[in-house]
Amino acid sequence: MRALNVVFVVQGEGRGHMTQAIALAAILRDAGHIVTKAMIGRSVHRLTPTYFAESIDAPVIEFEAPVQVPDRNRQGISNTRTLFDAVKRSPRFLRSMATISKETKSADVVVTFLDLMAGLSRVLFPSKTPALSVAHNYLFLHPDLRGAPGPRRHRSVVLAYAKATTTGMDQKIALSFTPLESIPERGMVVAPPLLRPGLDNLETHNSGYLLAYALNPGNSKALLDWQRRSRAEVHCFVEGGSSAVPGSAHGFYAHELDDGAFLKHLAGCRAYVGSAGFEGLCEAHYLGKAALAVPTKGHFEQTLNAWDAERCGIARAGSYADLDEFWANPPQPNSEQVLSFKRWVARAPEILVEEIERAATKHGSGLCR
Repeated sequence: MRALNVVFVVQGEGRGHMTQAIALAAILRDAGHIVTKAMIGRSVHRLTPTYFAESIDAPVIEFEAPVQVPDRNRQGISNTRTLFDAVKRSPRFLRSMATISKETKSADVVVTFLDLMAGLSRVLFPSKTPALSVAHNYLFLHPDLRGAPGPRRHRSVVLAYAKATTTGMDQKIALSFTPLESIPERGMVVAPPLLRPGLDNLETHNSGYLLAYALNPGNSKALLDWQRRSRAEVHCFVEGGSSAVPGSAHGFYAHELDDGAFLKHLAGCRAYVGSAGFEGLCEAHYLGKAALAVPTKGHFEQTLNAWDAERCGIARAGSYADLDEFWANPPQPNSEQVLSFKRWVARAPEILVEEIERAATKHGSGLCR
């Protein structure tokens, strides 16, 4: 098969989606294919981290997209503000969809990462270019996960959004903590996590500190309050770094977002606590670290993530109120759990490359070299 011209469209709200794109770009390059551009939704509330542009190794094009608007105390998500913001900016979204259609037209394959604009653009601007969508969110469409908790209306909204991002897609790739059967009749392939390069090269150790990731700056206050009581050393990665955490105490270190620095701190921590994003929990488990998954308020998708992580033995689901108990006895995964997880992760290149090449071949793009 000749080298494929692949274009990415990434939801800019979730940093986990960005790291999945970085990981898949490296996998495709190793397989002889080319990521020619990476399009990403722009948020006024969360800037695109500089490490994304530096690591994706392709031109980055930003576009206007719906965003999750933080609540007043910047701890959770305000659904009312999010809806109002989307309505106010909706005329710009049509231009975004037109841009996505134009920029992906010459690609052999388009790979999207839970981006709504990418899905809807294929309705308004029909395309013959094959497309696949990648996210952990699609796993909750799997019948084996019908037992997920929470109000039915919240679950329905999350699943409806996930389905909308796959509109016009040839295949959805559901990333999973553990192996599950794929469901071809639903266009679903279950695949391992896409973890960014470099994890294998890290030497893990226990330097006795708690590593934290705060999605919203307001969450860092709860961590700071706990650190003052516990006197434990805490390293917290949050957008804005120390400027986002006024009044930091001795032993509390706020860091600006940086993928390399985060992974180094993860390798050396005693335990990890963070918002219940799929990617961070996977990285912690890969390195054999105990993890506490704290869903962001108003972000029901993360409630599902935390439940799934606990179901699979990846992390404990909880809240910042559980930090005392968690820190007193972090539930470290055993070596066999970690080894099994690493074996599953190691299959990601084979599965993802095969699906992307199959989509190209099916549509006549994957001609022999």
